[in-house]
Amino acid sequence: MKKYAIVLFILISASTTYGQTAMEVIVMMYKEVAKIEGFIAEIKKEERIEDEYVIQLSKVKLQREPYKVYVKQLAPKEGVEVLARAGNPKTVVNLNSFPWINLYLDPHGSLMRRNQHHVVYDSGFDLMISILKYELSSKLSEERLQRKENVIWQGKEMYHLELKNNDYDLIPYQVKPNETLDDIANKLHINAYAILELNKDVDDYEDVEEGQEIKVPTHYAKRMTLLIDKKTHLPLVIKVFDNKGLYEKYEYNSIRLNPVFAPNEFTMEYEGYNF
Repeated sequence: MKKYAIVLFILISASTTYGQTAMEVIVMMYKEVAKIEGFIAEIKKEERIEDEYVIQLSKVKLQREPYKVYVKQLAPKEGVEVLARAGNPKTVVNLNSFPWINLYLDPHGSLMRRNQHHVVYDSGFDLMISILKYELSSKLSEERLQRKENVIWQGKEMYHLELKNNDYDLIPYQVKPNETLDDIANKLHINAYAILELNKDVDDYEDVEEGQEIKVPTHYAKRMTLLIDKKTHLPLVIKVFDNKGLYEKYEYNSIRLNPVFAPNEFTMEYEGYNF
């Protein structure tokens, strides 16, 4: 009898400590992200590129409707600026170095995506939210989501969630007519760069043809860790792991939600930009 009482006490204590379930925290996160009209933040990203980690720190301004993004790199290439607007086929890039001219590049092209896992439009939370919604779209999927003990990050109390895909694997995929790596990634809810890296005979995101067999991962991540701000319910730290280990990590620091942007804040003429 004493043994059962101890077990019951442990279960009650765990429930009291955690309060909300992992899925309840996730659902609240979905709701709060959907409310965001824009933000300003310093984003630190760490991405594995050909088995080496590339770390960048950038100041990012993002407006959701209409979708506009301004990025100023703080490190390692201080002063590089990027200005992108949805519907505009070209992104403006100021390299802040010789030849001291602005470049107008395809945001989905290989030059803009060199040493990057994502395109500039993915600077916000929406892509990762869409991945999570897909992964957790069934009751069976919810069993792979666990809530860990809360942690303190940057002085904030954070919910700590972990998603595990133990069936993560690499499988063959036959390219369909007119598909690019982006098309395949969007359809399978995985990362296009991951496909590119897995297939050494594929040189860029459009270098595939109908009937070609390539390798793709079965999930976006083998394991994903989220640190979600207990006050704002925003995922301020996102870690993604594959079968090699850490694949990518994103930290959103000093975030300001829904700032009032000036009418010309997402133009080349805005004061303080160097385009």
